[in-house]
Amino acid sequence: MGGGIYPNMLCAHPPFQIDGNFGFAAAVAEMLIQSRKGHILLLPDEWKDGNVRGMKVQGDITVDFEWRDGRIHKVRLCSSREQKVTLECNGISKTIFLRPDVTEDMIFG
Repeated sequence: MGGGIYPNMLCAHPPFQIDGNFGFAAAVAEMLIQSRKGHILLLPDEWKDGNVRGMKVQGDITVDFEWRDGRIHKVRLCSSREQKVTLECNGISKTIFLRPDVTEDMIFG
């Protein structure tokens, strides 16, 4: 009552606050993954275990990834067009050549 965040992560400020609700989701997404043209950076360091499914990043690339103990374990990338991207996670950079509608799966140790 009177502000804050509900357990379901929606903004607790009546009336429904679109900026608070969607802004919070965008901030969490940006904490987990950042993308710039040709570069994807995965950043789940602050959260012990989790996963992301179907997140879109620049270049119309869909990203799924899992992490354990703050380190990336699996990554899946799928692009609607041919392009080269650099994926950075766990202190490693990999250049990947994506082809339309072909899924690239990567396992990290």
